[in-house]
Amino acid sequence: MELWIGAVNLGLIYAFMAMGVYVSFRIYDFPDITVDGSLTTGAAVAAILLVAGVHPLLALPAAFAAGAVAGTATALIHTKLKVNGLLAGILVMTALYSVNLHIMGRANIPLLKEETLFSWLAGFNPGLPGEAWLLLVLLAVMALFAAAVTWFLRTDLGVTMRATGDNPAMVAANGVDVDWMKLLGIAFANALVALSGALAAQYQGFVDIGMGIGVIVFGLASVIIGESLLRGRSLWAMVIGVIVGSVVFRLMVALALSVGLNPIDLKLITALFVLATLILSRRVAAGRLLPSARGAAIGGAVALAGGALLFGLPQLEQQNPTPTAALGKDVKLQPGHYRIGIIQIVEHQVLDDTREAFIRELAELGYVEGRNTEFLLANAHGDIATLPTLLDSFVQRDADLVLSISTPATQAAISRIHDRPVLFATVSNPFVIDAGTDDSHHLPNVTGVYGSVPMDQFMAMSTAILPGMKRIGVMWNEGQANAVYSVGELRKVLAADYPQIEMKAGIVGSSAEVYDQALALGNQGIDAFVLPPDNTVFSAIEAVEKAANQFHIPIFLSEIARIQAGIVGAVGFDYHASGIQAAHLAYRILAKGEKPNDIPFQQYTGLHWGVNLDKAKELKIAIPDEVMKRAELVVKNGKLKDLRRLTTIGVVQFADRVVSKEPRDAQ
Repeated sequence: MELWIGAVNLGLIYAFMAMGVYVSFRIYDFPDITVDGSLTTGAAVAAILLVAGVHPLLALPAAFAAGAVAGTATALIHTKLKVNGLLAGILVMTALYSVNLHIMGRANIPLLKEETLFSWLAGFNPGLPGEAWLLLVLLAVMALFAAAVTWFLRTDLGVTMRATGDNPAMVAANGVDVDWMKLLGIAFANALVALSGALAAQYQGFVDIGMGIGVIVFGLASVIIGESLLRGRSLWAMVIGVIVGSVVFRLMVALALSVGLNPIDLKLITALFVLATLILSRRVAAGRLLPSARGAAIGGAVALAGGALLFGLPQLEQQNPTPTAALGKDVKLQPGHYRIGIIQIVEHQVLDDTREAFIRELAELGYVEGRNTEFLLANAHGDIATLPTLLDSFVQRDADLVLSISTPATQAAISRIHDRPVLFATVSNPFVIDAGTDDSHHLPNVTGVYGSVPMDQFMAMSTAILPGMKRIGVMWNEGQANAVYSVGELRKVLAADYPQIEMKAGIVGSSAEVYDQALALGNQGIDAFVLPPDNTVFSAIEAVEKAANQFHIPIFLSEIARIQAGIVGAVGFDYHASGIQAAHLAYRILAKGEKPNDIPFQQYTGLHWGVNLDKAKELKIAIPDEVMKRAELVVKNGKLKDLRRLTTIGVVQFADRVVSKEPRDAQ
């Protein structure tokens, strides 16, 4: 039941956002994309107030006011500067990304240790299950909200706002300032969206800079569903329809994900649903199609459900080849059989390597898929809003253990799951998301493997190869929490050990900006690009290489997987090791019965150095002998020589494979 109750609760929380979209889209016929940014604004304002110790109830009106300010900015650009409404929303949404980062001070704020509205409400729980109690509270809040909005829209001001949307010329002829009415409406709409963001952040237990991306489409879908289900001219029907539409949409998402829909297809199917329903509704209104507008949305809903099955079942069958998994049924496992949920935030080589190594290593330890183990694979594909639903589906299917790969997935998992073991892997720093205070003191059901490339070793290699460096170019995305952490560590190392080196910063918001920033840094006379871990920059490393080649500047990278690109030197981990270490932790929990609370966090093992002699020769850089002695990955004449394999051969030559790995568990 957790999956469905959780979906209803999410729907009620996002109903505020859906109502905001209704106000701008239906009442004012204003396609306001500001909501993609204002939702995060509300979450960010609420988060910093909660961290500062402000009562969660007081944080909500502050978030409401912040959203109103964002909407006001859009309305002023549209009405006073005469900018197209859609473009005005895009401009403000884009600006809000930077504004939200300034509000938060970082890309991600954990709220696990803070008193949130929902932890505060839990203190009044008469003994019901947590989600069920929350559902009762939210239903009461929604009843009050529906009454308040209905009352407001019936006041003179509310009637004037609705009339402005219906016929601005008539309203202006009656002496009403149309621009002022538009400003008031758009501000009110975004205030509701921000309020929704504040509630969603407290519900999921953290705020992330990317949590608002794409919510405009989800809001439109909720509005259209609500209009079709509760077709009526009364204000009550309109307001309750929006709330019901938001809940139904979240239930449809939960259903789609539960049958195996790949989350990467969710926004595509939702967009097609909205498009189909809009087209059908217009034809219905023209009398050329179904006799009822209800049929238009029913057709769209069928398209959404059919798309979920079409996209979902093949994906599910591919991930879970057992017949019961393919049918989406929950069956009681035999003794000694286990169900393991694996969740990651995006499709990425490092994260995929971790997942595959985890599954392979568990097979070596006796936990084989299709024989005694069922793996439930989930990938949010960057959509943070789907993480709680995906995790609820693991609980619904009674997973014995959950592995979260990446920081956002782990943050959602430790906030959402408390009644079964949660392992994490490929996380830079679990302490910044409040998973624990040190390796031995952490959340009772949580343990895992973490680590980040030591910036002192990264700089040691870089300065050994290029000892005369005076100025380095560093690029990162402020929206990537791991990147911000690594850059902070790099600053500390530079200040302590290399005061003569000046760091030139290149901040990027997307991979499309990497090339321009790299050119800008090259024009500032840097001696080298020194690039800490950052998914945005690394995904466009070819752009950095292209810019670096124009200035004949070497690149030093903190990821060994790209050593065959135009990189002179690299320091990094083999993230297969992260999955292997996590598998041994899972073995200790499943086979030995150890509790996560008794298992300290582990740091990655196996930091490796790599050099590209071909690129060094091209740039006339001589690699010192001290670096060559440490380099385990060497590119020469276009071929990669991997010296790490020699160590593995030496280990397994004298002992059984499983026994030889026992010492790693003790590290």
